[in-house]
Amino acid sequence: MRRILALLAMLVLLAGFSTGYAESRTAPADLSVYTTTDVVNCETTYKRYDMTFYEEPSTQPGTIVRLEYTTDVYGDTLNTWANVYLPYGYDDNGTQRYNIIYFTHGTNETQDSLLGDERVKNAIDNMIEVGIAEPFIMVCPTYYYDYDTRGTDHQTFVQEVRNDLMPAVESKYRTYAETVDDAGFIASREHRAFSGYSQGGAVMWTIFNDMLDRAKWYLPFSGSFGNVYESIKTTLANDSEYADDFFVYIACGGKRDLAYENGNELVNKLLADDTFSYGLDPVNNNLYYCLSKEIHQTLMSRYYFYNAFADVLFK
Repeated sequence: MRRILALLAMLVLLAGFSTGYAESRTAPADLSVYTTTDVVNCETTYKRYDMTFYEEPSTQPGTIVRLEYTTDVYGDTLNTWANVYLPYGYDDNGTQRYNIIYFTHGTNETQDSLLGDERVKNAIDNMIEVGIAEPFIMVCPTYYYDYDTRGTDHQTFVQEVRNDLMPAVESKYRTYAETVDDAGFIASREHRAFSGYSQGGAVMWTIFNDMLDRAKWYLPFSGSFGNVYESIKTTLANDSEYADDFFVYIACGGKRDLAYENGNELVNKLLADDTFSYGLDPVNNNLYYCLSKEIHQTLMSRYYFYNAFADVLFK
């Protein structure tokens, strides 16, 4: 009898190892950590993750789906689409709700430029699996209303996002918006982020200026932001309800990044403005700068998201 019980115990233990493997994975140490006060006179830290771990396929992979929708904000009806990342275990009929990030790509790129890269997809999967980030949804649209001519209108695209993209996405997928109207989006703004790279980062600032009521979190990466300071000031001066309830996480590459000078210029202006408080406590701060040594490429966003999640995003 004792042998039988011992054998059963061993089998249970082995079964636990087998079924619990994915849950037992832990994140490796960062490959490198770069800290500097040279640019902003405030400490900024950039962590480069271990690529041999994060960019290999996860044991809990999410899925990428194509969401088609229409918009008429440009005049004629436009058929367009966005890529949507859904985390492992996502269930349309489930009860779990998810934070959501809207990300806009760089110049001459498309909805596929970020999520279409296997390294990015794997990194997101692994970040969620090991607990760097809670499961979230990511949406990648395009601001080009005519890609052949690279036709774009940032201000009108904001109306597309507000009137068409957000309702299409959040009526279909389980975000924190219980209704896809102003009331539902406002009530769930703490669970929503807008981000973008390069020109997409400039688009994000246009969204910030028009939709502060719909999102708390803003992540502009490596953009030419030198001319947005005055519009930011105007937005915050005119918005009495949400001017004290937002967080901006700016990230940029080093001197090889063509946005380096402009990014630094904007951060220094914001630091000199008492509207902004620098640090990683979202209760008491609303600004942080993640300065890396990376080049100017949209795919660098995977590193910046890693830092943002580890540091502050949705916390």
